[in-house]
Amino acid sequence: MLKRSTHHRIPLGITLEFLVPRANLRFKSSYDASRSPSLPNSLSGRRNISSRPPRAAPESSSALTSGGILTKLERDVRPFSEQHLSTLSNAQIDAFNVAIPGLRVALGQRDLTKAAEVWSQLKARNLVAFLGPAHHDVCAVAVRILCKKLQLDELSGEDVQLLSEIAVVCAIGGSSDGLRALMLSAIGANHPEVALGLYHQYSDQLHEKEALRSEDVKVPNHAPGVDHPAIIDEPPAVDDEATSSSSLVRDDILVAAIIAHAQLDSFQGALQMFLEANTRASITIPDDVLRSIPSGSGLRRKVSHYIRHLNAAALISRPFALAKHLSNLVRDAANLSLERLYTTAIEGVRGEDHPWLAITPDQLSTTRVILLPHTFWTSFLKSFFACRQTALVERLWDDMLRLGVKPDLAAWNTLLDGYGDMRSIQAVLTTWSLMKTERMKPDALSYRAVIAALFKAGDVDQALEVFRTFERDFLKDGVPLDDSAVLAVYNTTLHSLLFVSREEDANVIKKKMQEIGPKPNIVSYNTFLRYYGRKGTLKPMAGVLQELETSGLKADIYTFSTLLASLLRVRPDADRIVMNFMEKQGVAPDTTALTAIIDHQLQERTPEAFKVAMDLVSKMEHGKFGEAQPNAITYTSIVTAINHGKWLEQQVVDECNRRIWDRMQSRGIQPSRTTYNVLLRTSLANREPEGLEYAMKYYREMLRQRVYLSSDTWYILLKGLVDRRRWDVAEEVVKDMRRHKANNLTSSLRTSDVIHLALQPIANPCVEYIR
Repeated sequence: MLKRSTHHRIPLGITLEFLVPRANLRFKSSYDASRSPSLPNSLSGRRNISSRPPRAAPESSSALTSGGILTKLERDVRPFSEQHLSTLSNAQIDAFNVAIPGLRVALGQRDLTKAAEVWSQLKARNLVAFLGPAHHDVCAVAVRILCKKLQLDELSGEDVQLLSEIAVVCAIGGSSDGLRALMLSAIGANHPEVALGLYHQYSDQLHEKEALRSEDVKVPNHAPGVDHPAIIDEPPAVDDEATSSSSLVRDDILVAAIIAHAQLDSFQGALQMFLEANTRASITIPDDVLRSIPSGSGLRRKVSHYIRHLNAAALISRPFALAKHLSNLVRDAANLSLERLYTTAIEGVRGEDHPWLAITPDQLSTTRVILLPHTFWTSFLKSFFACRQTALVERLWDDMLRLGVKPDLAAWNTLLDGYGDMRSIQAVLTTWSLMKTERMKPDALSYRAVIAALFKAGDVDQALEVFRTFERDFLKDGVPLDDSAVLAVYNTTLHSLLFVSREEDANVIKKKMQEIGPKPNIVSYNTFLRYYGRKGTLKPMAGVLQELETSGLKADIYTFSTLLASLLRVRPDADRIVMNFMEKQGVAPDTTALTAIIDHQLQERTPEAFKVAMDLVSKMEHGKFGEAQPNAITYTSIVTAINHGKWLEQQVVDECNRRIWDRMQSRGIQPSRTTYNVLLRTSLANREPEGLEYAMKYYREMLRQRVYLSSDTWYILLKGLVDRRRWDVAEEVVKDMRRHKANNLTSSLRTSDVIHLALQPIANPCVEYIR
């Protein structure tokens, strides 16, 4: 048994005297100490966590190379040998092999006296550190069962200490069932301070273990002599702090500690604990835990309230993570979740129950511990506009004014862009007028938004009038400012004029730019090339290319792609002409360049462009361009483009998907996770039986090839199966998720409104898991 346990990951030496009272572990609380039962002293007080210094984040291991992985493996195995395994006597090994079954039996029979005796023997012989994952699982389950059968008040202080020691050791080893059950038992017995004592003992031991491991071996980012491997499908980063580690604390233990804080009515304690845990994904309350909370006490509502605010606080404290989360919510059309997050943040500012969010640095205090990011208002404005939630846009603007926040220029520009994209020209003009009333001086991007909105509304003359005003306002010594934002206004105007066939006006502006500035850039010339290419007028197109060469600018992929699409209409050797032009411009017609051209063609979203792209791929496959062969990125760009939108007939899309898949298989190219996701989504959307057949074929291939299964993949599978009402297959996928331990789904996917609405009327095992 001991020999078998050596194959598992062995924890570092654990200090087993972890329930000894320490000054810095005593808690301050308002509960009546006289009501507490006779329990171990180390569990009878609430810790003053405000005095605890923040822990240094362990080193990130997300960028380990092959050499780094080997170094890490050596590091993880070394602590076992440092436990003097080689010097263990046969008597010690025999004692371990006898003690483990004895401990399991004693716990199973609720013989805590015998269990304490066996546990003491393991501690005395320093054998606890050799417990493996299988031992942790068995002991944790035994503690959980004991907690169900026995009330905490029925146990002596020694029994509670024994179970606490075992539960904490097992939780540190990865099996948290016992510790969670013990904490919930303490909460149920109205002893939240006991639950928090357990949590902090677990957290401290966990971080001490990690600190020892980090000090033992410093893993290099790149092992000497080992090249970086070409990894296609490594797991994506969760958020911005790439150098900080993910949370070591398990979500179920964290939830139990939050319930204890709620029972003590200590939101600030819960907030500090939650931020210190450094969790990277929004946590939820498991249904079985929610049911264990008394329904009539109001504690359930308070816990849900706490967790909603804690999740929001963790996100807002990391601006990059917040931006990514908002992007996910917009992508998944999770409007309810988006509104809920915003509402929670505003509640945190107003502080009707417990203020935790400060708008300005001078508002930071012992309660308002998080500063609102300066991008908060514009990020939510953009998200609301992207979801077409104009009522929320107005509500946010009102909130800014009520809270004394003066909208900055970025916020005004977001309003102009948002209303412009929605073609709400009257709202754009009203906003433009209000800016002048509020004496907010517009910048170049403000003018660009108004000009673009007027062109979209078909009011070309007024758009040109605003453009002329812009030219006057942004002159310096009679010359337009040479600025990227200024140039963007000119390019927007050129594009919009050519879009409505005002070629003469566009050429006048271009000539003016060439003479006095700002000088046209490659975007300016590409705009004209695209216009003439679509018209099929090659002579003006050649003139633009001549101007491009004279200007000293280098052509880019868009130039080559536009030229190729235009020449193919009149020249059978168009591809060779473009390849020669690319070489003349110093761009090698390799796989990367050709893939970019193919992708640009497909972004046109026309059957003609699709034909051009597929012909180019076919020539690459047949070696017409030397060593430039299509790769995984080439095929993925095709699959992604043709499955986005309804610009091709579905029969053509399905046939192309299968042809691309067959070509990748025959050429030995491993599809990326993105390719699989697109194929899964398309197949599940096909209501014919073959749609499900192909989807499961791709899914099983992912499992067989051990492709990393991201939260996006699980979401696509489950949503597609729910839409098809195939609960039998969905349950199998849920089982696979559990086997893959996919517990940390992206929070926006886990709380997606689409999934919630689809599953609300139906009772099914996969419903609980998704939620």
